[in-house]
Amino acid sequence: MGTLIKSSQFSKKLLEKANMAIVLCSSTPRLKSIITEAGFKELSLNKILAETILKDTSIKPQFIGDEVIKIVSSKEGPIFLTDYEMLFDPRYSIDVIRLFCELSRRVKIVIKWCGELDDNHLVYATPAYTDFHSYNISDYDITCII
Repeated sequence: MGTLIKSSQFSKKLLEKANMAIVLCSSTPRLKSIITEAGFKELSLNKILAETILKDTSIKPQFIGDEVIKIVSSKEGPIFLTDYEMLFDPRYSIDVIRLFCELSRRVKIVIKWCGELDDNHLVYATPAYTDFHSYNISDYDITCII
């Protein structure tokens, strides 16, 4: 289901028509300019999520994904999601790409990928680390810009 698109084919028109999560695997000034021009507002998630967890200590690790949905849904307009590395914490057991797909059903979203693209897989960290994750793009309804 996932799609790969070269950054040279990425445009404001494509962005406006998209109805799924768009993952930027390349972060050139041209791409950032298109995202800004299309009215996407940057949301740096780590700090907001950490503050939410510290404020409400009753939030259980298995419900962190729900908190992310609440945070993102409370923002106006299309979202450019950055700084979300804490979602990979193994205590939360989150399928981060599936969470992005869920978010895209609620709000237009572009995600700046914080890992690498390797052989049709979005990869975060390396196998030596407990927060390592590898996601096969074809298993998700996303568009990756390379």
